[in-house]
Parts: sequence; C-alpha cells; structure tokens
Amino acid sequence: MKKIFSIVIALVLIFAFGSCKKLADEQAQATAPVETVTAAPEATPEPQVEIPNPIVEVEGAADFSDLGFIITPHQQADTASYSIISGTIAQINFTLNHKSYTYRAAVTTEDISGVYETFDPLPQSLDLEGPGFMVSLVIQTIDGGKQGALVEWELEDVRYSFYTPDPTDFEDITDVLLPIVYNDLPFAVCCG
Repeated sequence: MKKIFSIVIALVLIFAFGSCKKLADEQAQATAPVETVTAAPEATPEPQVEIPNPIVEVEGAADFSDLGFIITPHQQADTASYSIISGTIAQINFTLNHKSYTYRAAVTTEDISGVYETFDPLPQSLDLEGPGFMVSLVIQTIDGGKQGALVEWELEDVRYSFYTPDPTDFEDITDVLLPIVYNDLPFAVCCG
C-alpha cells in the first residue's frame, strides 16, 4: 500500500508541475510581442548613414585662398597633393628627393600637425625676420631625427606645421623648408 501511495503522489506532482510549466509557457506567449515578417520591397534599399570624409581634395594652392592664406609646396617637389581638412586646415603632401613631407596651415591656436610622437627633449629654433614681422621656427626631432622631425611656427593668426617621417636633421629640414617659407610668408615685400 505504501508503494501505491508513493506512486500516486509522484504522478500527481508530475502532472501538477507539468501543468504549471504549460501555464507559464502560455502566459509568456500571450505577453510576448507578436512578430510579423513582411517582405521588404526590393526596389527601395534601406538608407545608409555615411560619415562625411573630413578631407576634401582640391586642385592646387590657390584653392586655399578662401581660408585666408595660401601655402605652397617646394618648387622642385616630385609630386604634390592638395586638400582641406574639416573646412579649415590647408594641407599639402609632397615628395622631394624620395622623402615625404606634410605641410599644413590654419587660422587657429590649436595643434594642427597631426603628429603624435615623442619628440627629443631639446627643440631647436630658427628666427626669421621680415618687414614688420618675426617668425620663430621651432624644430623638434624624433629619435635624433632618425624617425623624422616636425617644424611649427605662427604668423598673426595662422599656425603652420611642416613634418617628415623620414630621417632628417636641422640642416636638411631647413634646406627644404626655407624656400617654402620665403615664398609663403610676406618676405616678397622686402626681398621680392
């Protein structure tokens, strides 16, 4: 009799738990959102969100005039490409004697170089004086110049940067940069 009673209780518990699970499943289905599948029309693709490219290629240095200044590459550059970054930064990438250079300018007080390297602790400078202005070129090398150099200067409200990732030293980078600076800054007024 104990065996039959134990079996009956076991069966009652199985049915009770089974019906609870069935009731819980039915309630979950009743509260779950109904998903309907509809075929998307083939003729209309979904709109894609595209991030605009902040770099706009331009034809030449004259295209920078709307920014309030003009910069130019070295006159003997092998290749040169011109662009405007975020509508405010003029950029020229050029090669000269198998070395690459990036020259930038913008009306700003912010760093525009785009160079995030560890510079050598003691920068060098070169002061240039023209009619009514003085410019100090600050030259910072990377690993003694083995990994390039960055030159920065300001004139009035325009900030300039000139960078090469190629090996260079003070003399080499100023030999490339000085003809550019003499062309782009108002030296022509006195030295034309």
